[in-house]
Amino acid sequence: MSTATEHMIAVGETDARIFELNLKLRRIPQRLADARRQLEAEEALLNEVLEPWTQCENEVKERDTTIKIALDTIEKFEEHMKRVTTQKEYMAARKQVDEARRLNTRLQDEILERRVKQEELAPRLEERRATYSRVLETYQGEEAVILKEQQVLEQEVNGLTKQVQEQLKGLGDTAFALYQRLMKGGRQPAIVPVAAGSCMGCNMALPPQTYNQLLAANGKLFTCPTCQRIIYHQPPAEKPQAEEAQAGAAAG
Repeated sequence: MSTATEHMIAVGETDARIFELNLKLRRIPQRLADARRQLEAEEALLNEVLEPWTQCENEVKERDTTIKIALDTIEKFEEHMKRVTTQKEYMAARKQVDEARRLNTRLQDEILERRVKQEELAPRLEERRATYSRVLETYQGEEAVILKEQQVLEQEVNGLTKQVQEQLKGLGDTAFALYQRLMKGGRQPAIVPVAAGSCMGCNMALPPQTYNQLLAANGKLFTCPTCQRIIYHQPPAEKPQAEEAQAGAAAG
């Protein structure tokens, strides 16, 4: 195998690995979204119960505040009634006290209604909270695994990117210029092997004449007539002597 072919193989294999890793990285957001989908579904079910329960709680707090005002009003005017000197002033104060007491009674009834509703919602709310907590814990575990995988992939891509920059120095000027054009045009990997007469970049069969020339001219620059990627023929790896001996013995 010529030195030129060795350099092309080295760049091609590294680029292919980078391409494979980048494909996995591009799937990460969708994997996170898929993992979160069940959590969001459980969150929606929880909110169906939590929102009316919370609304009742807020309305109770509002009425509690108004009740305190009503009780202050009752206390204020009852004290005033002790000091008035005319029947008119007394009746006016009595009216204020009676209105405040009616308001207090109505608000107490409304609070009771909301507490009853909360009690009815409580079992479902507890169940939904427990389910959401379990799903959240599962999601957090899956998210941690996916994010760790993302970190490992990114680290490997960064390392291989530096490696391929060094490997590119071994390409000739013509091959390097073509490699750069292919990469800028989105043809990654730009250098691919030929297997069973087909380009592994576009999976299209090479014309027989081109394939035969590729086999005969080891080290010469060839490109796929379909996708224009740089192509090379990589001879099959030689079998270890032990394997050859075993194969011969079996054949004998």
